[in-house]
Amino acid sequence: MTDHNVAPPSKKSRKAQRPDARIAKSRRALHAALVDLVTEMPFEEVTAAAITARAGIGYATFFRHYPTREALLAEIADALIGELLILIAPFMSAQDTGAAALALTHFVDDRRRLCQALLVGAGDAMRRDITARAVAAAGSAGTSTPEWLPHKLGIVHGVAATLTILGWWLEQGKEQGAVAIADVIDRLVFAPMAAPSEQRL
Repeated sequence: MTDHNVAPPSKKSRKAQRPDARIAKSRRALHAALVDLVTEMPFEEVTAAAITARAGIGYATFFRHYPTREALLAEIADALIGELLILIAPFMSAQDTGAAALALTHFVDDRRRLCQALLVGAGDAMRRDITARAVAAAGSAGTSTPEWLPHKLGIVHGVAATLTILGWWLEQGKEQGAVAIADVIDRLVFAPMAAPSEQRL
């Protein structure tokens, strides 16, 4: 008869199965350091040495986590984009574009320094990369567009226009509030993109 009893995992194997808290702590510190630095200087001027010094982490540790500064910034952007899409998806599905726009601007306002770093301080090349990542994420999320508009074009336009408005807003400081900018985004982007084709004739 085969013995089906399985020995409990050893302490060593249990430890190997647990996420390394030090890795998570190092990544959080690197994320925060890069965001801080990009609010102080253009992304092109930020070095890995500056990031690790600000994070209080050894220089070699940076490259154990990320091959480049761009990879670190991209990871920050991907996490932010994913969180945002989850937030506004129910409103867009319900065709409640005003609520979606307001959720978006409050989300950005609550993370103003981070969003400013990504959309204003990151430099043209990284802003293009962030836009491309947002377009890809919106496409994967099944974002809908009106029948009269080619789907890929609609997603590219919607994402690019929204990010342009948000970038302008973040550069202006807090002169314009989240409610006012939500109204602009809804009128210029969200509502037209959600309108049934017959309303566009």
